[in-house]
Amino acid sequence: MANITFTEGSGLQDSIFGKSQEPIKMFLEKRGEAFEQASMLPELFNISPSNHWGEKFTTIFVNNAIYGMTGGQMAPTTLVGQKATTAPFGRQKDHYGSPLRMTEILATIEGCAYAARVCATDIPQLNKAKKAIQKAFQLQKEGAGFTFVEVLACCPTNWGKTPIAAVDWLKENMMPYYPLGVYKDITAEGKQNDK
Repeated sequence: MANITFTEGSGLQDSIFGKSQEPIKMFLEKRGEAFEQASMLPELFNISPSNHWGEKFTTIFVNNAIYGMTGGQMAPTTLVGQKATTAPFGRQKDHYGSPLRMTEILATIEGCAYAARVCATDIPQLNKAKKAIQKAFQLQKEGAGFTFVEVLACCPTNWGKTPIAAVDWLKENMMPYYPLGVYKDITAEGKQNDK
């Protein structure tokens, strides 16, 4: 795998450049902070496999439904009713719109070889996450196309909860809105399980 350090907000462009220069290397484009969505979404859709480039790298998206490192601001994945420093009364659908379901969106793009959502709540779920990430890298290695794994994760500090309460909140609130599963898999065994 390529060992490149990206500056915040430039990972997509750097991954594209790196892959074009070193096509045999594996590239991981990791996104946290609820996907750094505001600055990153236009880039993702512009470089996605639906356009003529057909980029073949892996994005791991850690979705904690909030911008945790900037003090708990509302993110595009913040749930309706969820409080944030920029939405102190909770996200209101009529004012802010609905949270984005990135895995479902990206699964519809031609050229996306694999799109899955997993979570990091316990050992069985972590094992499933590991398998999904391995599958994404395997498909990248095979040159199948863009691969995407969303990992639902907790942010106890900005959610104002203990770690155990945060896991419970994720299960009770995030998982119903962001259902786990494989949303796209172009392999033979995956086609039987696609949603």
